[in-house]
Amino acid sequence: MAGLDVGYLAAYALSLASVAAFALAGASLAHRLSISLGPGRVAGLGRDEMRRLRTGDPVFLMHLSIALGVGVTIADAIIAPFMGGALLLLDIFRAASVPLVAGLVVAFGWRVQRYSQSMRIGRGLGVTEGFASASATLQLVLMGAIALTTSELVLLWFPALGWADLLLGALRNTLITIYYARPSVNLIAKFDRPLHSIRAPFNLADVMAGKTDPEAIRVGVSKVSEFPADQSLSFDSCVEIGACEASCPATAAGRPLSPRILVRKVSLLSRTGTGRESEVLSSVSEDELWSCTSCGACVASCPVSVKHLDLVYDLRRELVSKGRLDKEKSGMLANLAQSQNPYGFKNSTRAAWAEGLGIDTLSSNPKAEYLYWVGCVSSFDQRAQRIAKALSKILKGAGVSFAILGAEEMCVGDPARRLGEEGRYQELVFQNIEKLKSYGVKKIIATCPHCFNALKNEYPQFGGEFEVVYHTQLISDLIREGRLSIPPEKVQKISVTLHDACYASRYNSVFDQPRAMLKASVDDLREMGRRKEKTFCCGAGGSNYWFKVPQQESIAGIRTQEAAGTGAKTIATECPFCLSMLDDATKVSNSGMDVRDVAEIVAECI
Repeated sequence: MAGLDVGYLAAYALSLASVAAFALAGASLAHRLSISLGPGRVAGLGRDEMRRLRTGDPVFLMHLSIALGVGVTIADAIIAPFMGGALLLLDIFRAASVPLVAGLVVAFGWRVQRYSQSMRIGRGLGVTEGFASASATLQLVLMGAIALTTSELVLLWFPALGWADLLLGALRNTLITIYYARPSVNLIAKFDRPLHSIRAPFNLADVMAGKTDPEAIRVGVSKVSEFPADQSLSFDSCVEIGACEASCPATAAGRPLSPRILVRKVSLLSRTGTGRESEVLSSVSEDELWSCTSCGACVASCPVSVKHLDLVYDLRRELVSKGRLDKEKSGMLANLAQSQNPYGFKNSTRAAWAEGLGIDTLSSNPKAEYLYWVGCVSSFDQRAQRIAKALSKILKGAGVSFAILGAEEMCVGDPARRLGEEGRYQELVFQNIEKLKSYGVKKIIATCPHCFNALKNEYPQFGGEFEVVYHTQLISDLIREGRLSIPPEKVQKISVTLHDACYASRYNSVFDQPRAMLKASVDDLREMGRRKEKTFCCGAGGSNYWFKVPQQESIAGIRTQEAAGTGAKTIATECPFCLSMLDDATKVSNSGMDVRDVAEIVAECI
């Protein structure tokens, strides 16, 4: 360090202090919230970032450029005075700066675009001037941090301006200490929380057994202070990146919802008026909450792991607890209570689709290897019944031992839970688990991704441990193992594009299997731009299939246009809800496209 002037040393000290301030701010917050920032968590985050890197998500790549740019410049600032003879290390930093600068320039351009779009969306949703100002501040801070980091990387090539590099770094580090310490802690705390994870405010079995006092149960959230600390951390970590808004189907369709604005409004509530005692629903409209399709795109796209859906579910539960439901929603819940299905049809007719097909029920064949959980839509909707028939044909053709519950099957409960009626949901859960255990069920097949997700990921929380497989997983295995053969002459000469169902692909990473099925059964498979874990919702999720919300255009219509853009003549679906929504949309748009479940396509080949 000999020969360094006083000005440089002062800039160096300031830079070190800014780095220390950021580290201390993060450590202090983590300690207060009992969050581990240990090497294991950081290493796990690194592995998860590498996984996301392989997806090629452009928004993630831009924000990775920002994070790496900050990391490189901080490392350079700390060791710069000691690098007199370490020219190789300086060369490495310089080499790394070239792609990082390119990434940061792209990120800055995207930020400018998002700023313009977010201001337009805010005006359309009628946000207050105070909100617009706070939103603009956060977004400009992020653009400032990108510009400062880019400048630092450029200055790596001009050693004589090292003092300027250090001062820019100190300013940037001060900004991230003020605005990004909280998001950084939130990311480390929640990067590995599964999308399908959903908090249960109570366990009905414990209530019935007297282990939990019903009077002590709080369902929903009324005031900001009632949010758990980890949930407050989540929405307070929103820094207006806007990836959630860019990927949200409700926003794209002109519904009164932006996940960015929703989260930020609740966060800002604690800093204004009555603070943490503010009534949340005083600033959030009912239509905002009902507009959500629970597709999970917002959560999956957020670079700092904000959990928007937690907020939606808690506020929907609050609306239900206050009885603020229209006829469509209350009618659906009444149907679940009286008929054990959301349609309100007699449950005794649930297996009418299977008449004459030689399909066993568990009561007649309790030793069947698999229970086929048909689901409400494929049981009662005449078009969707063809999915159930197609799967049954495939299973019989492959020699798979299976049976259905028939009239003993009830709704899995997903529509109630997504609507916010946790009690009704758990009533169905425990009744279904009791029925499944009475038959000794071990393996379950599902053709509905909502049933699949509930049975696989949610039922274990209530004592329902089963091996649950999605129909595309089983069928692709049967084809791969040679148990299901598709002769070359039976391969259909049609062009097909696959619509990935949110609850299969984004929630449960099932996307290679339906493609394997289609590659074996059609000669022309085309891909949409938004596919696999980046799929675009059909609009039916979040219980939206059962009620209407105001919108400027149909979510399913947007997706149908994207499918038509591939030039394919057939849309392949893997979900009865998606099939119904897209089938209706193709008819409305007169696109002339056929819509079929992947199981139907394969069944036609055997």
